[in-house]
Amino acid sequence: DPFFFFFAQCGVATARTKAVNPRPPGEIRPGSGSDVLLRFLRCNPRRWFLHSELVLSLGRSKGEVDWALQYLARLRLISSAVVELPGRKPVMRYALRDTPDRVANDG
Repeated sequence: DPFFFFFAQCGVATARTKAVNPRPPGEIRPGSGSDVLLRFLRCNPRRWFLHSELVLSLGRSKGEVDWALQYLARLRLISSAVVELPGRKPVMRYALRDTPDRVANDG
């Protein structure tokens, strides 16, 4: 670090502080894709959605919805299921997990 070397040469004491991550992992930040998706699913607790429905309903990009779905699935906040529609390849559906179901699967 050139600045540290410069201050050390001048006799100015500098203390290095540990870097703090302003966005720690495991925290859903307000307004993020995960937050918007989770709030949307909480408003529709018994309904299953296709990926395209979520993208259109939320007005977010496909990639942002993909990351939010992966993240919320890893936290076990949503359920997913494969469904075969007539004349189409199998697609995934997503829904909010019920709290008792989530507790039953965690134990």
